[in-house]
Amino acid sequence: MRTLSRYLLLITAGTLLVPALASATDDATTPRPSVSPRIKVESAQFCNRFTDATGKLGTDTTDEFNKLSNNFAQRGDKVKSDFKTVADKIAASRAAADARRASKLAELEAKATTTDQKAAVTAFETAVSQAVAERRAATDTADAAYKAGLLSAVSARQLSLKTAAATYKAAVASALAAAKASCAAGTSAATVRADLKTALDAARANLEAARKNAPKVGPNLDTLKATHKAAIDKANADFKAAVSAALAKLKTALGSTESPSPTATP
Repeated sequence: MRTLSRYLLLITAGTLLVPALASATDDATTPRPSVSPRIKVESAQFCNRFTDATGKLGTDTTDEFNKLSNNFAQRGDKVKSDFKTVADKIAASRAAADARRASKLAELEAKATTTDQKAAVTAFETAVSQAVAERRAATDTADAAYKAGLLSAVSARQLSLKTAAATYKAAVASALAAAKASCAAGTSAATVRADLKTALDAARANLEAARKNAPKVGPNLDTLKATHKAAIDKANADFKAAVSAALAKLKTALGSTESPSPTATP
């Protein structure tokens, strides 16, 4: 993920800390015949520069982690917004279809003159209305299941990545704390540097492995799409079958070969 990769590059800047501190450790790591005040001075400088540099690193990692969280929240909101847009379009389409169907049925009612014909038209209208309602209910259920599945898949991946990022951030903080403690305890700069690099490399490797192993959204979408399509196809087929049966009864009752249409409804 692009944002996570950027996050990784920024917060792994801790590895850049090592070369930056090299100048402060040259004298401290050079073998000398005996301990001298100069070594203590250089070690103190190393600790001071190390503390100053890691303070900025800690701030940067926190800022980038917050950006990552905000980005995930925005993506979730975008998915919900897209679904709302689709829902609004469906609602408008259904309202228009209802108006067209009402107009057609009104024309049909006008043609019914006898009591039997009027009863047949009423029965037809009832059957069509029920078919429309059942089709819409099935479609809404399928849409809701798809939406829930998509949000779940997205949330699962984001949670995995956020957990990995948080683990990495904690590992970096732990490595920095250990390095500071070692420095304060008088450990040689070379040893502190090597231990810190090892810890940061391990944290970065773990983060990359977690990123690669995070659940993918794509495979889940394939299953969701197939399930959604099957549900919609069945709803359409059931609707057509119900309307066809209602039309057949109406034609028989009217003794007509005409095929009045109620207008297919989304």
